Amino acid sequence: MKYSYSEASERKLSTCHPDLQRVFRRVGDFWDHTIIEGHREKPLQEMYFKTGRSKVPWPDGKHNKKPSEAVDAGPYPLRWPDKIVRSEEYTKDLCRWYMFAGFVLATACSMGINLRLGSDWDGDKNLNDQTFDDVPHFELVR
Repeated sequence: MKYSYSEASERKLSTCHPDLQRVFRRVGDFWDHTIIEGHREKPLQEMYFKTGRSKVPWPDGKHNKKPSEAVDAGPYPLRWPDKIVRSEEYTKDLCRWYMFAGFVLATACSMGINLRLGSDWDGDKNLNDQTFDDVPHFELVR
């Protein structure tokens, strides 16, 4: 089943590099998802950096480039695991996010596009060695 984007997701995806657009449109052929964020302007990047939601200041983030070399996306409907009391429901929803991430990475790989996941910054497939988890984050690796 092919899924379509909301106006908001479409607008956010349009701020991203064409390779990211191609990957996520292909993902949308199989998996309903939401584009949370594409390009990020200076005030928002600075706020994220100051509050610890980003590790890089403006203009050093891949979200800060035009077009954006990073996108935040998640499985639809969005249910943030950190908003759920730790329980079986929490575990299953977190697994759904990682299952989605794996699908995105495999799709990109099949298209010859190299992406990094925000919960595997060093790309070694070991998630336990990360100090900053950003599960919705996908960025182009050049």
